[in-house]
Amino acid sequence: MAKPQFNKYYDETVVGNQSQSGKNTPIIRYAEVLLIFAEAENELNGSTKEARDAINAVRTRAGVENVLDKENKDSFRELVFEERRKELVYEYQRWFDLVRRGANYYITKLKAAGKTNAAARHLHFPTPQRELNLNPKLVQHPDWLAK
Repeated sequence: MAKPQFNKYYDETVVGNQSQSGKNTPIIRYAEVLLIFAEAENELNGSTKEARDAINAVRTRAGVENVLDKENKDSFRELVFEERRKELVYEYQRWFDLVRRGANYYITKLKAAGKTNAAARHLHFPTPQRELNLNPKLVQHPDWLAK
């Protein structure tokens, strides 16, 4: 059985550097703006009609049933993150969503997905060695120090 392949925004005529592509690659999509709004509205005011309308606009376009008004703030937050995971698949947004939720959420979700090497240090980028060499006052992030 063949594995599914995703070629979102991939231009097969450009071999080496996709930035040379003639395809119109979106920077941010309207669906992402709606999901950002739904998340922000939920964090500020709870699961309001405006927040539900925003996520329902995305779900309606996808042909999925609407979100009901019985969602509380925590369950709506999970719903928005799950919707982002599905809507923005292969658009390189997932890591930022996981990091925004914090180390415990990040590690739990990755281990549930079978990633056994998930660690809190993956929430931060290490300071590049070149920068450490150029500036002796810089120090490596504590999570990235050799143990």
